[in-house]
Amino acid sequence: MLMDMHIHTHFSPCSVIDILQLLRKAREIGLDGICITDHDTMASKSVFENIADDLGLCVMIGMEYTTTKGDFLIFGPIEHIQPQMDAEDLLRWVQEEGGIAIPAHPFRKYRPVNYSILQSSKIIEGLNGRNCPSENELSRNWAQEQGNGIKEIGGSDAHTIEEVGRMVTIFEKNMVPPQNLWVRFRY
Repeated sequence: MLMDMHIHTHFSPCSVIDILQLLRKAREIGLDGICITDHDTMASKSVFENIADDLGLCVMIGMEYTTTKGDFLIFGPIEHIQPQMDAEDLLRWVQEEGGIAIPAHPFRKYRPVNYSILQSSKIIEGLNGRNCPSENELSRNWAQEQGNGIKEIGGSDAHTIEEVGRMVTIFEKNMVPPQNLWVRFRY
């Protein structure tokens, strides 16, 4: 199962991706699933609830939450997140709600994830389609050097349709239900 774990739609102010255009593109390039991670909002959830049965794709709705100590991909049974939380409060709250917060592009030169927060992570975004190769290499090397089973995901961080699928994550084919695959990362 191929999934792009980090895509922004027109619900992010910096993205021009239309949702129907995204669905066509994902099918066209052979993706089995996509994760919508708009900046600081899950507004696309209402759109996907109305068309989810007809998609033929696994669609997971999350968000990319911005903090002063880095950005985090948030997944789980979360409807609304208080804006402008600091990173520590965000991570604690997401865990209490039963979700997961994944450090996004943790070694990006601008606004990297705070190192003490990174040290407590069990999963990171190891490959990001908008990172330069050295930033992805730092992420992957860091995860491997930890030696304690840090999991990695990959996502395009697409803001334009041409970027969709640039980086993906490969999962086992028969995950049930795939929309809740974030649960696998919690343990």
